[in-house]
Amino acid sequence: MAYRIKQLAALAGVSVRTLRYYDQIGLLTPARVAPNGYRLYEQEQVDRLQQICLYKTMRLPLATIKTLLAQSPAQQLISLQRQYQTLRAERQRLDQLLTLVQTTIQNQRGDSMMTDESKFAAFKAAQLATNEQRYGQESRKRYGETVVEQANQKYGQLTAADYQRMQAVEANLMKALHAVVANATPTADQQQRVYALHREWLSFTWPNYSAAAHRGLAQLYLNDERFSAYYDQRAGVGATKCLAQIIDRNARD
Repeated sequence: MAYRIKQLAALAGVSVRTLRYYDQIGLLTPARVAPNGYRLYEQEQVDRLQQICLYKTMRLPLATIKTLLAQSPAQQLISLQRQYQTLRAERQRLDQLLTLVQTTIQNQRGDSMMTDESKFAAFKAAQLATNEQRYGQESRKRYGETVVEQANQKYGQLTAADYQRMQAVEANLMKALHAVVANATPTADQQQRVYALHREWLSFTWPNYSAAAHRGLAQLYLNDERFSAYYDQRAGVGATKCLAQIIDRNARD
């Protein structure tokens, strides 16, 4: 069955203007145009529009959707599976946050009492879910499923004291990194301290240290704007590049 543009728009719950725009940018072109000028869409276009609507629901930009749909069917399946895992992680994160908020409300009302251990456990679970949603796909691609799961398990087993030490190490790292960034000619000792603090910070979650993995992480910092923003905002503009260079020079097994 061939649909005219108004029929397809009504079927999919989108506007005719939207379909015309998709045609204009090459995202969804009609199967053919009739002599009277009507755009006609067949089953292949209907299926493609369903995928577009699905990806839009996932809040992916149209440029990304176009790239995804240009992949082979096998690659599209892999991309969908990754999106599925991302959505599952996001649902888990939201469920845990809802539970934590609900429990906190009950605690503040005096309906129940949260122990310090339960508060910290809930926080770690929420943090793990957030990390999985933000970085899980890249981490698994770079380090493998086993390494990521071991790191998550180690983080989940941190005691409150361990976590406080981890936070203290990170704070010292940012201070040391800021000092290097602010110094036009940082000393070797200053740079070595930055490397040592970053390695110590990793030890709280990495099951085993690898210099190659450390250097790979530094490259990830440079390639991913989320990491660049994290370090540049806390230690000064250029901190991410500086940190990556220090790791690359000093990370040795």
